Amino acid sequence: MKEEKIDRRIKRTKAMMREALMDLMDEMPFGKITAKDITNRADLNRATFYLHYNNVYELLDELENEIAAGFSRMLEQIEIKRGAEWEYPVVGQIYNYIVDNQRLCRCLLLNPRSDRFARKLTEIMKRRGMQVKEEMGKECDPMREEYIHQFIACGAMGMVKQWLLEGLPMSKKEMTDFTMLIIRPIFDILLI
Repeated sequence: MKEEKIDRRIKRTKAMMREALMDLMDEMPFGKITAKDITNRADLNRATFYLHYNNVYELLDELENEIAAGFSRMLEQIEIKRGAEWEYPVVGQIYNYIVDNQRLCRCLLLNPRSDRFARKLTEIMKRRGMQVKEEMGKECDPMREEYIHQFIACGAMGMVKQWLLEGLPMSKKEMTDFTMLIIRPIFDILLI
């Protein structure tokens, strides 16, 4: 019972620090954010911050890893059926995830100091794409495949960043349709 209470307190404290970090990232460049800024915003003692993290980068890394893991689980849960149009639901789920987590995605993807989070998500998309290709029994020249994966992932990430930067002016469905219009021919090349 006591351990559960401690765990809840730790979770709540970490959540407060994450919220404070996101608030601060909305206001200033990440590189200028200090542990003191975070604890002041979260109304916590600086010693509490250092009890959990060595520096602000560790907090950011934990946040990125947690969101990337959720993104990866979401992609893994999408069933891919041979002979069916599987790309649309995948792209749609990605946009659902972004809309549901838009504040966090905006903070992490539009961070001018680092594109680490974008690279993590790109790698997750690439891995899932390779799994799909294997499940479908498709083969591709490895060198061409790497170029195609990079093209899809980087182009999709650029579209997502632009969408977030503009405040999501298109609906999820409009973005999904537009993305599919662009990447469907590329998927066809990859899965020849």
